[in-house]
Amino acid sequence: MALKSANQPIRWLQRIGTWITLTISVICDVLKAFFNFKKGDGLLTKSGKTADTAVRQATYIGLDYGLWFVSVGIFTTLKLLEFPFLCIFSALWVYDFVVAGTFVVFYEKTGKDLSLGEDFRRAMDMIHKKSRFAGYVVMIPIVIRGIFWTGPEKIITFFRKEIGTVVRITIALLVLTAIQALVWTTLYGLGYGLVVSS
Repeated sequence: MALKSANQPIRWLQRIGTWITLTISVICDVLKAFFNFKKGDGLLTKSGKTADTAVRQATYIGLDYGLWFVSVGIFTTLKLLEFPFLCIFSALWVYDFVVAGTFVVFYEKTGKDLSLGEDFRRAMDMIHKKSRFAGYVVMIPIVIRGIFWTGPEKIITFFRKEIGTVVRITIALLVLTAIQALVWTTLYGLGYGLVVSS
């Protein structure tokens, strides 16, 4: 009995060690998928792919914030000119569609995905192989963030294989940018109302 209870902590340590090893292995596999590391890639190739991802991410974040300021400017100008909600929403919808469309066209022409949607998809597919549930858990925040903040272009590149044709891409962009424009027109309106009333 004493021997059994003495082995109990060792068994727990072994289980924890196994769990930690498995977790580290999964994280490494996901990172390899995210950075698109292939078998046989040397250190120089891996460094290049990592740098490319970092540059694309930094470029996208910089552009995204700059374009967001333009969006705020459009809203504020139209609001000061007393345009109704529907006109402001339409203007932001057109603006969001043009911006997201430009990112998608750039991706289609160059193969460079500034939004990293393709990279996140590879990582999510790797997680999905390990656990379908975990794959869906990871996918949901990426999609929600893409609709409401980072932009519909990320969702288009993320689901590029499923969307398929140019017509479907256009329809998806119209729907996603309409949702984004509606959300942001409403949020800008609330913020504007708070500033004006204070």
